[in-house]
Amino acid sequence: MYTTGQKCPVSGVYKCSEHPDNTIPLSKGETFPPCSKGGGHSARWILVLKA
Repeated sequence: MYTTGQKCPVSGVYKCSEHPDNTIPLSKGETFPPCSKGGGHSARWILVLKA
């Protein structure tokens, strides 16, 4: 699990732990963003699919 502001260690698709319907593609080295649901909030991201 990774949090907003951390660098992505593995390219893939991630979901927000609070809003599992919100998924994002992220490449290795990119920064995890805030979740765009619920007015935007700091999020914990879970890898669901490696790229």
